Amino acid sequence: MIRLIAAIDQKRGIAKDGEMPWDIPEDEAYFTSQTKKYGGQVLTGSKTFELAYKNKPLADRHNYILTHKSVEILGATVVNDLKEFLEKMNRDQLDVWVAGGAGVFEQVMKLGFADELYLTEIDADYKCDQFFPAYKSDFKLVNDSGLRQQNGHKFAYKIYSK
Repeated sequence: MIRLIAAIDQKRGIAKDGEMPWDIPEDEAYFTSQTKKYGGQVLTGSKTFELAYKNKPLADRHNYILTHKSVEILGATVVNDLKEFLEKMNRDQLDVWVAGGAGVFEQVMKLGFADELYLTEIDADYKCDQFFPAYKSDFKLVNDSGLRQQNGHKFAYKIYSK
């Protein structure tokens, strides 16, 4: 199963100038908790790995980093061919979390590999410059936490399925 996980604003924004423009510790804990489930395998693009994770693999998870470069990353497995990687995960019946960035989300969805979306929908517009792909026509809402609030941000955890 391939699951995409992201926090998005009202316009599907996920980042501004390489960073998330909100501070919601509860959502960070949710991300950590969710991505440790189902085997704890997380795929991240190289820019997200560099900017959001400061070049440090996520603790207690198997990290895969998508890059076109031929490099070694301590504590992670480098992935150079996204389609081949996703096909292998499906063939081997392994679960993987796709944790960004925008280009990786878009590629996974265009290739048709996204089975579920775990989205934290934030009720605000942060004028982001990176966006999660359109999804509502291809996925149906299967779980909604209801509105929550922290640090002045209103948000809900939602799960969508194909």
